[in-house]
Amino acid sequence: MLKLIIADDEKWVRTAIKSIIRFDDQEFVLASEASNGIETLELCRQHEPDILITDIMMPGLNGLELISELARTQPEIKIVVISGYNDFDYARTAMRYGVKDYLLKPVDENELNQVLNRIKNEIREKERQKLERESRQKQYEKVLPVIYEAFLNKLISRNNMTVENIRSEAEKYGIDLSGDTFTVCVISPDTGTQNGEDQEAYDYYRTVVRRAMKRFADAAAFPFENDRSLLVAIASGKNAVERLCRAYDVSSRILQKRRGISISCGISSETYSPCMLQILFPEAVEALDARFWKGPGTAASHAPDMLSEDPKLSLQQDTLNKIILNIKLSNLKTAISYIENVSDSLNTAPAPNYKPALVKEFFWQFIQSVITMLDIQLPFIRQETVVSGHHPYDRIREVRFFTDLVNYSKELLQRIYDFYHDKNPVDSTNLIENAKRVIESNFAGDISLEQVARHVHLSPAYLSELFKKQTGMSFIDYKTIVRIENAKKLLSDPTATISEVSVKVGYSDPKYFSKLFKKITGKTVYEFKKEQMV
Repeated sequence: MLKLIIADDEKWVRTAIKSIIRFDDQEFVLASEASNGIETLELCRQHEPDILITDIMMPGLNGLELISELARTQPEIKIVVISGYNDFDYARTAMRYGVKDYLLKPVDENELNQVLNRIKNEIREKERQKLERESRQKQYEKVLPVIYEAFLNKLISRNNMTVENIRSEAEKYGIDLSGDTFTVCVISPDTGTQNGEDQEAYDYYRTVVRRAMKRFADAAAFPFENDRSLLVAIASGKNAVERLCRAYDVSSRILQKRRGISISCGISSETYSPCMLQILFPEAVEALDARFWKGPGTAASHAPDMLSEDPKLSLQQDTLNKIILNIKLSNLKTAISYIENVSDSLNTAPAPNYKPALVKEFFWQFIQSVITMLDIQLPFIRQETVVSGHHPYDRIREVRFFTDLVNYSKELLQRIYDFYHDKNPVDSTNLIENAKRVIESNFAGDISLEQVARHVHLSPAYLSELFKKQTGMSFIDYKTIVRIENAKKLLSDPTATISEVSVKVGYSDPKYFSKLFKKITGKTVYEFKKEQMV
């Protein structure tokens, strides 16, 4: 309801006006009434009415003096003047103070109610517009951080913005990019603090870093849109690197002391134009990648060629074959030793500096090759993803440190080993038949009596004795026969060469293979191939 005050020095006039106004429709309420200008002024201060209906001529303060004072102190009050003076000078003076309605006595009921209804609608419309403005302002304030972060993320991404565009937009968000030089810093926790792992810790980390960057480096800090655990800070002006290092050091000590959170940072080189921030961001990320080798709590500045493109790693098929054979024969040590040897070769003096992404890709290719050659790729990845909640490739890609990569790869190999043998258990009811199957499945590899014995859980000496007793031949003789029988199948292909067949059945020396072939079959390889062509 709208509050009214009626002011007139004659009571009967006030009573008449009250009788005219429709108070019963709950649109208006009488806040008070006054008989002179001074009293009216005080009541207006006390009640803060929406509408004042006042006479021109009153004792104390006349109507025009009252209107003048209210226009200065409470301009939001709508004033309706009712007077017995049909004098244009009075009306003109009143209008100068914002009065729109000047009614003559005796007051016409319809005219007064029309005026009040119009004022009511004006007030309601003004209130509606005010609410709309407030709502828009709240919405803007709500999305402002999002717009702010989107703008800063655009600066560090590929864009075609000019210096003028950048500085104009930055000014809207209170970001100072007026300096002569610019530097980018990226900060990241050394352990997971997002993705539901510990949201409260992530929020605390972000708050501490952003405040430190603002206070000590006068830098705008914001989350990177593609990885919100990564905070990016842009500093301008002289000594930016020193200021950024100071802010990192302060936030690092606070986070470590209060929450046990370790963080690392990478700092770019300098540029003289904000347009080049999109070049500096990858530099800062590359500097941060130095922690992969140096460990948690690393603070590194970018330098040309600080990380090498070529780790000089390659997967040799012979090595993979040996690893697969040993895994099948219940020996994981060969695979673990391979990972350790690769680790040692990468951790060479003076300091490893290979790009982490390339090293991670090599380790994943190795793991993928192992599960593919064991023929368990899809079921193993499916089980690993369900149990751990992550695809093995994603886990490897997200590893922050080389030591963690090595340890995770070893853990993964152990689970691969367990998975394979769960799916391919040793047949304990007939150990010799099982040993024969192992030979027949792996004849091309450098399979030994010791390996097969380990697989069937017997000592080599006992397996050798038992094997000869049940088959009538030694372990070596049986393996040779299996190889030669498979060689016969391969030689039935007229395009197959002796060298190719020799390697495929496990002999690196074609001459030695040819001698064995004749010894077992009684025919030379050429005689056998000629018979196959008839």
